Amino acid sequence: MEIKVKLTFVDIFRYNLNVGYKSIFSKVILLIGFLLLALLIYNFSIAQGPFLDIVSKNIILIIVVFLALLSKFIKIWKITAMQATTPTFQEIFIYKFSSDSIYLQYGDNSDTVLWNIYEKVEETKNDFRFFVDSVQAQIVPKHCLKNADELNSLREIIEQALPEEKYTLKKYT
Repeated sequence: MEIKVKLTFVDIFRYNLNVGYKSIFSKVILLIGFLLLALLIYNFSIAQGPFLDIVSKNIILIIVVFLALLSKFIKIWKITAMQATTPTFQEIFIYKFSSDSIYLQYGDNSDTVLWNIYEKVEETKNDFRFFVDSVQAQIVPKHCLKNADELNSLREIIEQALPEEKYTLKKYT
């Protein structure tokens, strides 16, 4: 089964967000940020007086909320923008899946990869992620698949090639 993959900015960004917010520390920072945002909204709703006075009394809270909620997001956005402009992500990748191996061709390069190199294969709502380790993965977006039959064929190949504990297929359509 052959799939031609051209990654979009959104594909790369979605994956980077997943990696960036995967740790418990990142999730705790997000939770704290949302709690502080709720406190900030509450402070603004009960405050009386000129708007700039209210802002000046809450400036530290505003800065902490910004840092907690947006600084990592902006950093991930910048990293994705850099990645999206690299020649590697401009190429069309051709994957040829079989139950024995995956043949990968990009530009003038090609390689055959055995399934045992992947720690885990995850299906998400929008793509398949073939993890080499906890951070690095090859992404096969579902928008690159021609139809539901091709989607189901890829699922079947993954099920045949890997033991059940190494893949998570969601059966999204």
